[in-house]
Amino acid sequence: MTEFFEYSNLISKALKTFENIHGSSDGIYAFVSPANLMILGDHTHYNDGILISARVNKFWTCIIRKRKDKNISFANSETGKFISSCLDNQNVNEHQEFKVLLELTRIMCSNNIINNGFDCVIEGNIPECFGLGKISSLQIAFINGIKKIHNVQIDDEELLKLVHENEKNLIGKISNRGHHYGIQFGKANKLFSYDLRNKDFQNVNFLPKTFELIVCDTENIIENSNLRCNERVEECEIGVKNLRLYIWGIKNLRDVESDFLLRHYHMLPRKIFNKVLYNVNERKRCQDALNYIKNNNLEDFGTLIKSSHWSLSQDYEVSDKYVDFLVEEASKIKGVLASKMISCSNISSTFNIVESTEADNFSDKISENYKSAFGKELKIYRLKITDGVKKISIKK
Repeated sequence: MTEFFEYSNLISKALKTFENIHGSSDGIYAFVSPANLMILGDHTHYNDGILISARVNKFWTCIIRKRKDKNISFANSETGKFISSCLDNQNVNEHQEFKVLLELTRIMCSNNIINNGFDCVIEGNIPECFGLGKISSLQIAFINGIKKIHNVQIDDEELLKLVHENEKNLIGKISNRGHHYGIQFGKANKLFSYDLRNKDFQNVNFLPKTFELIVCDTENIIENSNLRCNERVEECEIGVKNLRLYIWGIKNLRDVESDFLLRHYHMLPRKIFNKVLYNVNERKRCQDALNYIKNNNLEDFGTLIKSSHWSLSQDYEVSDKYVDFLVEEASKIKGVLASKMISCSNISSTFNIVESTEADNFSDKISENYKSAFGKELKIYRLKITDGVKKISIKK
């Protein structure tokens, strides 16, 4: 199924729900926002890192219409859930399914960005294994809809700051602006690079038609995933405090070079040193990766991605036996350029860059090997890189 038909089907479902609830769809706007995958730079965003990501053709859709009063409503056409409330009296705790959007609405109200209510229907097909890339997608679709219907006069970057503020309140410092910027500004068939220190971003040509992105989803739940990731933030902050005794003027790990760190490994407890080492090396991997991409050096680019995974597993300690197995097995299958865990997900899962001619064989073999090892089925998603958020015209 092509990308257009994927999200047109989602929009059709959301539109039908909107009309069933509100009687008509006059004056509505529709937005589609893709999921985002972090390719390189995971966990460096809280140290002014360089991030490389890709938007893939799994989506949230948002149909929204302005109201003249202060009432608001949310509906999820997939789950059938519906709530109504008021801008001045939102009880977020009673409506956990829409908590992310209700909290974002509250932030916009507190910043005097909106004064009138709205009706909103969402529909999505993004698997849970996409983690933060799914949460960010929903908010980006919604906030772009709010900007349109309320004619909000702030630029996109200011809008994204509200999303980041909301996520930090909900999930902590693991909120990753790389997801927000990639979804907002990314282009089809291009990787998205975002430098958090100088705020530069660019779309970089990659993944020719000879490759596919394939996600392997084990559906195994990772207990306390967000807690573990936020612990890594705290460990890196401890590392920065200790390093300031030796490096004058250090702001964060962006200011630390690996040569210095390796010469002075005794400065940090081993547990902290390993987390800092991953962070410093991952920034270098991203810098090298951009050069490899621009020079079409795919083999070395793939090697960096595999190195990133094993450093996340061994140094940063955020992997598990399922994803390590999948990455190891993927390396043995013909046509696999790279394989790596999906970070900050509540589900053990990997993404793989595979030659298109070997995609069927890869999907069959990795599924067979996983079932043989763990006695469970593996979900496979074959994906392509798509545009960022967009407004969709609905013809009646």
